[in-house]
Amino acid sequence: MKKMIILLPIFLFIVCHSFANSVKENFDPYAISLIVSSNSNTPFCYSFLIDYYPNGQVKEKGCQGHYNATGIFVGNWYEYDLLGMLIRTRYYHPDEFGKDYKIIITYDKNGKVLTKKIFNYSDLYETEDVEINEIPK
Repeated sequence: MKKMIILLPIFLFIVCHSFANSVKENFDPYAISLIVSSNSNTPFCYSFLIDYYPNGQVKEKGCQGHYNATGIFVGNWYEYDLLGMLIRTRYYHPDEFGKDYKIIITYDKNGKVLTKKIFNYSDLYETEDVEINEIPK
């Protein structure tokens, strides 16, 4: 019961903040699950982070998470320019070695996709970034 009381304000903050932003974004509720599982290999969000430019615009936001006893990025992360326009999204999918990946999408100033690349999740297993052709299964 204590976990639910503690997690409720965090959940409400994430939901309210995601709807307050005028840029269309898709938070993946499964990628940033707030439910702490007894299985330590299930990624979950424990801290929603927002970084700002000196002019007050959001620079970056996303979820610091936990997977397999490691504090790492999980789910969707968003990067913005000084004017508040979305310039890059990153999706982090921690999993066992070989099934881990991240997707990085860059946008032009009109919001159109410039690049979409899939990489192994190099930070998780301290390997080098390697671009892959498809999402591992």
